[in-house]
Amino acid sequence: MSRHVKLALLSAWREESRRYPTPLSILLCPVLIAAWSDFALSAGETAPPAVTADNLLRETIDGIEGKEVIVSRVSFPPRIELPWHWHPGEEFFYVIEGSVTLKRRGQPDVVTVRGDSQKIASGVIHSGESGEEGAELVIFRVHASGEPERYLVD
Repeated sequence: MSRHVKLALLSAWREESRRYPTPLSILLCPVLIAAWSDFALSAGETAPPAVTADNLLRETIDGIEGKEVIVSRVSFPPRIELPWHWHPGEEFFYVIEGSVTLKRRGQPDVVTVRGDSQKIASGVIHSGESGEEGAELVIFRVHASGEPERYLVD
């Protein structure tokens, strides 16, 4: 598959995931991953290390209609930048190891290191970039039930 076709697939998937977060984006995800992996390997490169998340807890909140809590431990390889996105709920994170630069549109970047924590309000468009040594975070979200965990933006 040519590089242009793979980039077109990526663009189509991002557009569909914005308009229809499920189930079409779920169906396209494996196709996109396979195509992108094939592109990286065909270009003679190894796949870059990926951000990994271990969901520790996902539960509804008693007494609060339509809200749930999501707690995750997230590992970032060195110098990984997340795509711009937003969440349909409040997000809080605590840095266990390493460092992360929190980027919010229209606000100064904030460098967070081991022991720091931050809050990101619902709907705030943001990104993050791990430092030279990568990062380990615990992320806690009060989330709108039934909504995707994140929405990607340009």
